[in-house]
Amino acid sequence: MSDSTTLEHETIVSVADLLNESRLTIPEYQRPYKWDQHNIASLFNDIKTQSDKPAYRLGTIVLHRSENDEGNVVLNIVDGQQRTLTLMLTVMAIIKHYHLDDSTQPESEQTIREVLGNLTQSVPKLAERQKFASDISVYNLHTNFQEILRIISRGELSTDHIDFLLHKCQVVIFILEDESEAFQFFDSQNSRGKELYPHDLLKAFHLREFDTDDQELKAKTVAYWEKLDDDKLAKLFAHHLFRIKHWSQRKSARSFTKNHIDVFKGINLDKDHLPPYAQTLLITKHYIDQYNASSDRVIDKQIMPYPFQLDQTIVNGQRFFDMVQHYHTLIKQIKQAPVYDATLRKLKDTDCHAIMDTDSSCCSVVLSNHTLNTRASAIIHTLNTYSEGHRKGDKYSRNLFDNALIYYIDKFGTQDLSQAIEAIFIWAYSMRLTEYAVRLSTLDNTAKSYDGIFRIIQQSISAKEILVTNKLSINKTAVDKNNKPINEDADSASKHYKIYKLFKHLNYLV
Repeated sequence: MSDSTTLEHETIVSVADLLNESRLTIPEYQRPYKWDQHNIASLFNDIKTQSDKPAYRLGTIVLHRSENDEGNVVLNIVDGQQRTLTLMLTVMAIIKHYHLDDSTQPESEQTIREVLGNLTQSVPKLAERQKFASDISVYNLHTNFQEILRIISRGELSTDHIDFLLHKCQVVIFILEDESEAFQFFDSQNSRGKELYPHDLLKAFHLREFDTDDQELKAKTVAYWEKLDDDKLAKLFAHHLFRIKHWSQRKSARSFTKNHIDVFKGINLDKDHLPPYAQTLLITKHYIDQYNASSDRVIDKQIMPYPFQLDQTIVNGQRFFDMVQHYHTLIKQIKQAPVYDATLRKLKDTDCHAIMDTDSSCCSVVLSNHTLNTRASAIIHTLNTYSEGHRKGDKYSRNLFDNALIYYIDKFGTQDLSQAIEAIFIWAYSMRLTEYAVRLSTLDNTAKSYDGIFRIIQQSISAKEILVTNKLSINKTAVDKNNKPINEDADSASKHYKIYKLFKHLNYLV
């Protein structure tokens, strides 16, 4: 492989040359290996349909040249690990199927040995050197290896196909000395080329913004991120983080695309000549780092959490990944808040009896290590269990509630939390009762309205300012007929229209 180190001198190599490169390494901070059987089928279909051509380009591999802990030069794969690992698995499956690791193989297998050449030795060594901390990677590697074995066993990948794959299929290699340059190149390439999630581009950007070359710290920092699949990360950014940041500024936030990723690009606190507004961020960052690194924390276990807020400027690098972990954990706490009965026995997926007017103190809910009062407990319990929560309009209302609650906790913690939950619930779910249909536009317009709770939280200095906002009662005549029971006193009606019942229980229906 060429030692090209500038973008002007790209290197084109065959798949065989790529896999014969002994210095290839999957860095610990890389995303998990997530290719599935559909990706495998697509790759092999391309190989078979293109095999009559003199050459076929599989894509680009971006590498960063560095030294490992032993001082040996390695080539870290920054972009292209999914494809590279799949090619490695393919050669391993060929070796296993044709028993090429057996020196007593019959002459009939000599042709495939000649096609593979040195790969029978180099690829097993390459595979053995890779370390995979993610269970997702280990599972997918094993599953795909078995699938490739089945494909070869069925005769769907002939010797000619294998020869074409290894010697006529090519990749474009970029080797860069500077890691930040490698990630920047990855970022720009993928912005113009294949479709990636916006969060993939953000990950590349913030890895580049790290203020250290400590690979262990990088791996530790992104470990939580890597445990989340793409769907969860996409929802975290699109449904929560992006909406809170935009709604707090009274901006629309209906969809999160690659055009919006600058919202999560902020300031690198390790740069010289920081602007005055960044000084408080810098002081906070270093104080928290020093406090948490103290040996005293080993004894008192008092680790200070993520210290910044969503409506502040994003701190690039490590703190971006800390932010993702912090808010994903908070969202889980809200949606999975434990519910206890009067005997402190944990309840599971049971209806809240308080809204049936049969028991004014059905349960108690614990949120952020804070026990809520009976009214707030009834709200959280109902929202987490009522059967109609899957409807689109209910999902939009729940998103409005969750994001407003996240924003409140982000700014004021658990101060007056029960009262805040009540105020936010009445505001967020009023549209569910009064509107025939709650659409994305309804959600967006309500959230960014001048009298909406996001603007109030953003401008408030104390929690009391949110609590004294008008929690207006709703006249029963204003409730859409589809959202209220025909007979309010009938027990059968209590099985439906839980939001209506909850408003009534809390005395907000007149």
